[in-house]
Amino acid sequence: MRVFMCLDQKDGLLFNDRRQSRDREVAVDIEKTIGNEEIGMSEYSAKLFEGYDNIVVTDDLKDCRNVFLEKDDLDLLDFDELIIYRWDKVYPADVRLTFDYKSMTLKDVSVIKGYSHDKIIKEVYVR
Repeated sequence: MRVFMCLDQKDGLLFNDRRQSRDREVAVDIEKTIGNEEIGMSEYSAKLFEGYDNIVVTDDLKDCRNVFLEKDDLDLLDFDELIIYRWDKVYPADVRLTFDYKSMTLKDVSVIKGYSHDKIIKEVYVR
């Protein structure tokens, strides 16, 4: 399983039950990464991917090959690759990622030119 997430510079995920930020170039990059494969996500997250064909809205992500996650639920999933899109700012956050992704191997780092962010750092971790 491959999991995609967006975090700020301090691993922030959510503030007041809402995502911290968004950038349409993240969805474009995810589509390039997964090709024709499906990606599972919540109904809340699906709004970010309107117009994409391979979206599967589900509450049960365990059987999905690709997952876009906006909650701190990594401990519930059996995954071998974690792709973090890191915002170039620190946003207010009351939910931070608790999973220790630094125990994984950092395989690749690249920079994406965002639409509403100057740059988005793409970090690829593998087990």
